[in-house]
Amino acid sequence: MRAVLRVDPPLLREVFEHSLNQAGIVVVDTPSDTMALLVAVKERQPEVVFLTAPDVDVPPGICSLLLTEFPQLKVVMLSNDRYAIADVGVRILRCEDLTVESIRTSLLNLLSTDRAD
Repeated sequence: MRAVLRVDPPLLREVFEHSLNQAGIVVVDTPSDTMALLVAVKERQPEVVFLTAPDVDVPPGICSLLLTEFPQLKVVMLSNDRYAIADVGVRILRCEDLTVESIRTSLLNLLSTDRAD
């Protein structure tokens, strides 16, 4: 699975990138801003984008833009205590288990569901 990581602060990004790589999720880019994020998704064609968000119940504006432009994409929003995965439509999966294995399992389940449809 290929991922683009737009996570702040930098120390969290580095730790999270290492954890994702250990879980078999290849981080193909870590853009520094929103414009670079859009370019990275277009050029690298990841299956998933990771974003930090103050409140995962209120997806950041870039989330809807990403899903409109790249409907196959999954967006994982991370906060201090949980994560949510958004994809096309109104489906949002929320979870309080912030382990990389939990995120990986949730993503694999969503991706396999999409392939079966």
